[in-house]
Amino acid sequence: MNTFRRDASSACALTLKTVALAAALSASSMALAAENGNQRYSPGVGGSDMTSPLVPGWYGQVAMVAYHANKIKGNDGKQLAKTGNIPAATEVAPGVPLSAIGFAGGVDYNSKIGIKADTYAILPRITYLSSEQVLGGNVGFTAMLPLVRRKIQLAGETPSFTPGAGSAAPAVSGALANGLSPTVLSRIATDSATYGIGDLELSPIWHMEIGDHQHVSIAPTIVLPTGDYDATKRANSGFGNFFTFRPSVQYAFVGDGWDVGARFVLSFNTRNKDNGYRTGNILNIDYQAMKFVSEDIRVGLQGYVVEQFTKDQQDLTGFSPAQQTALTNSADLSTGNKMRAYAAGPAVAWLANGGEFLLEGKFLKEFGAKNRTEGQAFWLTLSKPL
Repeated sequence: MNTFRRDASSACALTLKTVALAAALSASSMALAAENGNQRYSPGVGGSDMTSPLVPGWYGQVAMVAYHANKIKGNDGKQLAKTGNIPAATEVAPGVPLSAIGFAGGVDYNSKIGIKADTYAILPRITYLSSEQVLGGNVGFTAMLPLVRRKIQLAGETPSFTPGAGSAAPAVSGALANGLSPTVLSRIATDSATYGIGDLELSPIWHMEIGDHQHVSIAPTIVLPTGDYDATKRANSGFGNFFTFRPSVQYAFVGDGWDVGARFVLSFNTRNKDNGYRTGNILNIDYQAMKFVSEDIRVGLQGYVVEQFTKDQQDLTGFSPAQQTALTNSADLSTGNKMRAYAAGPAVAWLANGGEFLLEGKFLKEFGAKNRTEGQAFWLTLSKPL
């Protein structure tokens, strides 16, 4: 089986997907702020390309992803909640403020946040690998510009109420809670949608074959802020007015049984000039283990790890007071707002006619998320030598 794969790929340039990182778009979008929980890398985009030989030539690829999430997690890994205080001066009847009925400290509230986040993207990529070698490896380049449609809806669940500090009233009655609930829920509800081009990514490639069974690829990617972005909106096709440097190293072992590959990606972001926000540095790991069950069908397990290892920061120096109010990030930056997520799921790939094209589909389910959404993604990727 492995002989078939090596021969077919040598003759027909078996995989087209790039050894570089894939997708400037993050399929894992977070709704609470423009950067919060977002990253310029689509976790899970790495697939069968990671264990397929890459030979000199031109390649085209179109990856399509549909990501859906109905959970949003906080720093403790639990469903995110909105907390706050309804001031004592708030009137619960004409001329009757909360302070007049025993709530001198107002009323504290806690409402879990429900979310519906949908992202659809088409990720066209062009890649070229030269026969020229540098330090024993072939060199080339890759470029990708995504097309994105994103929709985010936030809504609060039934809030709980307790007397604010300094209040004489021992509890909040059911009738009062029912009257205060619309005020709380209106502070949480939001609905935002967008579509358009995303952020352009460009990268050189260095690729080395290590014997018959292993290969290594390096791709230092730069992501440019070409997508539409509005710092006051929840959903944008671009990720902001900042740059990302995203180096990656990919390793693969192609054996007689299972083929195993992994891509290690680091993202370093500059500060967003439109809102003073700087997302911390992020580690992504895409992994896969695939096995041929026939001469043209391969099945296996794929997944990813997302781990942010430095804190988010926001500096609103230079912005007007009104802008500072509008742009203040809703995340709790005292915790660093470091995101995390894991995912795994089945994958199947069809290698047509010994390398004419490669079609792969997979389903990835997320778990263990922190400071971001938690959902599932469906991927369909078509790769073809040009």
